[in-house]
Amino acid sequence: MKKLFNIFALLSLAAGFVACENTEQQIPDNKEYSVELTADKSEIAADGLDTATFTVKVDGSVTSEEVMIICLNDNSVLESNTFTTTTAGEYTFKATYKGFTSDAVAITATATDNPQPGPEPELNVELTADKTEIVADNTDTVTFTVTVNGEDKTSTAEITVINYNEVLKTNTFTADVAGEFVFVAKYEGVKSNEVTVVATAVETPVQKSLKIESDVNRIKADGTEKATFTVLYGEDDVTADAEIYCTNHEGVTIEGNTFSSSTVGSYSFRARYAGQTTGTAVNIDVYDPELVGKYEIGAIHEVNGVKGVIFAIKSDNQGDTYCYLFSMDEEDLQWSTKYEWCNCTSQRGDYNTNDPFDYFGMNIDDYPAFKWCKEHGEGWFLPSSTELHWLWEMLTEGERDFKAPSVAKYNAFIEENGGEPFCETYYWSSNETSEDLVEVVAFMNDSVVCLDPKKDNIYTARAAYRFKVE
Repeated sequence: MKKLFNIFALLSLAAGFVACENTEQQIPDNKEYSVELTADKSEIAADGLDTATFTVKVDGSVTSEEVMIICLNDNSVLESNTFTTTTAGEYTFKATYKGFTSDAVAITATATDNPQPGPEPELNVELTADKTEIVADNTDTVTFTVTVNGEDKTSTAEITVINYNEVLKTNTFTADVAGEFVFVAKYEGVKSNEVTVVATAVETPVQKSLKIESDVNRIKADGTEKATFTVLYGEDDVTADAEIYCTNHEGVTIEGNTFSSSTVGSYSFRARYAGQTTGTAVNIDVYDPELVGKYEIGAIHEVNGVKGVIFAIKSDNQGDTYCYLFSMDEEDLQWSTKYEWCNCTSQRGDYNTNDPFDYFGMNIDDYPAFKWCKEHGEGWFLPSSTELHWLWEMLTEGERDFKAPSVAKYNAFIEENGGEPFCETYYWSSNETSEDLVEVVAFMNDSVVCLDPKKDNIYTARAAYRFKVE
């Protein structure tokens, strides 16, 4: 079988985006711009008359809007796109546009016998800030001061956020997004130096989660074999202070943090602590001791001329016990070729696999994953997400990590017996969540959360079978 799954492409299933809105300032468009600065000459006479003319291109188009040309010798900003001087020397320039900067351009000014006096700057505008780093919580504030020839002119100066192209309404600034903000002041047409303020992201407190674990998930119905629970609050063991309770059987008692029973069945447990309840329950199967040695998880079993591997032995609330097998092969297929609701919502795969075609008259040719499973023989089906979780637990021996040693062990065993190994991928379940979405289970890492891809995507199917233990 040729595997079609691309593990890196599937990471898009878990992706999400967060947008922030700031009513006080313009949010950058997050686009990268290519800024190019050129000059019509690389050498001029230092006579105050000879002129170099600059051209700025943004993404290949000439523009002067929102563009600044800066002389790096003194960080001054040109008032136009031309440059003259009466002082000989090397001058270096760069252009900026929305926070993006061009490569440097050098102009050489050579001495002349007849220099012309150039205009002397009449105003020295200086911008200062009381801090250059703030927290992006919309409350931490930086305060600016503008001086002109040493005199405070803050109240009449204009302060601009260059990379946001926005003029401040006051001489203070806060941010609710992290990043660098570059400021410049202007007084009577003369610009100041630039000041950069860094806004750092707000630290989000770590939210502890409550989790219940068990040292085993199957015990004998002999009243003596026990399952021992551990309750974790984050990384803290809070078992002694937590309340552990059974969710699906009345009258079941927990002695400390252990459970035993003489009644066959499936038991589900949760825990409460510090006002929280565990999100995921832990399940304990209490089985008939006489089954020991007769049916073994991980052993090959043949049914209706088809062999599979036992991945779960489960007892229901009526005391009946069932063995679950997975097929020796798998295939990459679409769940369906069309979007329609099939009412596949139960937590048992054989119901989901058969009902749409036995009772609703749907064409099985439109459902490749279902059809492939049923072609294994009578009773074979596409497993539900719950049954896939059982299989994932068995394959990793509870570690829920594809790199667990048990995965390599079972894969080698499967291949030795003519089967195909499991892959680190997504497996189709028979559970749908809408007309166009289906649950898949990731055989990848610690997460067993079902994702919801489109039904006509291609993922992996492995057939399942269950039979009652008499």
